[in-house]
Amino acid sequence: MGKKLERVMKGDRGGTTSATSQETDVDNNKTPEPYNCVGDFEADYLELCKRAGLTEIPQVAPRPHRPEPPPPPDPKEKVEEPTTPTPGDPEEAPPTTYTTSNRFDYFRPKVQLELEKPEDKKSMTEIYIRGWKVDQRYMDVFRLCLPAADKLHTIDLWNVGLTDNTLAQFSAVASQCLNLRNIKLDGNPVPGEGFHQLIGEDSMIVSMSLRSCKISDKGAELIGKALSTVKTRNQSLCVLNLNSNLITDVGAGHLSNGLRMNRTLLILSVANNAIGDEGAKKFGEVLSRFALTHEEVVERRKLISEKGTPDIRISPIPKRSESRDRPISQSSRSQLDKSTAKSGRSSSKAKKKDDKGKGKDDKKKESVAKTTKGKGRQSGGKKGPAAGTITTEPETPEVLEIINPLLEEAESLNGELFIPGNRVLINLNLSRNKIGEAGLKALLKGIQYQITLTMLGSRSGGTGLMRLSLQKNGFPPDHELYLKIQELMVTRDPLYKPPAKSPDEDSISQTTGV
Repeated sequence: MGKKLERVMKGDRGGTTSATSQETDVDNNKTPEPYNCVGDFEADYLELCKRAGLTEIPQVAPRPHRPEPPPPPDPKEKVEEPTTPTPGDPEEAPPTTYTTSNRFDYFRPKVQLELEKPEDKKSMTEIYIRGWKVDQRYMDVFRLCLPAADKLHTIDLWNVGLTDNTLAQFSAVASQCLNLRNIKLDGNPVPGEGFHQLIGEDSMIVSMSLRSCKISDKGAELIGKALSTVKTRNQSLCVLNLNSNLITDVGAGHLSNGLRMNRTLLILSVANNAIGDEGAKKFGEVLSRFALTHEEVVERRKLISEKGTPDIRISPIPKRSESRDRPISQSSRSQLDKSTAKSGRSSSKAKKKDDKGKGKDDKKKESVAKTTKGKGRQSGGKKGPAAGTITTEPETPEVLEIINPLLEEAESLNGELFIPGNRVLINLNLSRNKIGEAGLKALLKGIQYQITLTMLGSRSGGTGLMRLSLQKNGFPPDHELYLKIQELMVTRDPLYKPPAKSPDEDSISQTTGV
């Protein structure tokens, strides 16, 4: 009997263990439910890292800031003289001007965040990752949690070992972040040099820094085409930093070609590269005036023919109708169509109400007629609701301040068409390159041309360069052309302050009236 009971008990135990093993297998085979990010980056990041099976998860920490300086000493208070400490005195408290951390805590990988409100974890505005490799696994995590941060406007990835695949994936992530405006990818050399993916035609990036990324002429060509071509152009990027790369005269030519049709970029820095006189000549040409290529001439003729077709309705606003160089936009046509349609509907409704012959409606019509007459006097004496819509129209020409450069006034010289160059760029940094005397002549010519246009009152295309940096190039600091450029640019600098006059000069100016 005892042996039979033992066999029965062994069979039950085997059955229970097999059942539990089957249940665990079923649980492991179940696919986990997809995680929906809630906008709290730290919670989303940690949860997604755990689900991805990452064993080493970098810590999320607030971005450190310098402590505020201590208040200035009160002159009324007496300053105590320092005394020599005695062995029995207590130790002084540690200083508050800096903080200390653990021995190796500073070098551990971290994800540093900047919060708009420290108490609100969903108010992340900036994210900083420095000095550790962001591979495909971490990029998959960021692909899910970064777009959920509604207030994120800055991403700084310094020396994170980006590759062609992770860069392409990051550009896709950047396009999904609606409020992202600033990107810094310094210290990330990528073999394919595909940084142009971040500044496409539909990009909303305003500032991009690519320092020390080993960008060659190939990458400069891709970036130049992303800035503008004959038919496409970037309309959001204002600041581009390409310091400390491998750009030569060829790459400078590609970048200057990108400035031909671009009227958005304000600041361009190509310092500490290998740009010589030929590259400086290209920049000087695009700043002054340049000849149109065959492709640009063909596109210009197409734009002029489209502007002159009878199907295009001319806006009733005198400013827009008198301007020959400005094409009428689709938005203005749609607004005019809507206004005419509304006026037709309102007139038909008014006729129906007149047929009914109600006294109350007649009184309302008289009051409406009086108001429309008042509006009509302001907008040209037109009556009816259509005149009311025209009164709001003068605000729209502000949208058309930047026109297509191909539609600017052209000048024919020696069988070629020349148009004014880029006058929207206000800051150009060419320091620490290989520019010589020939490059200085070309840049001086471009600056003089822009100053001449400004003196003539032509500000439709921009104000021109306000700051040009040429330090540490292939010419001495006391070069005649360099000093002349400095003399012309110093008054154009927005931060320039004229030197204060001496008392003798003030007295002379008061007596002479000059």
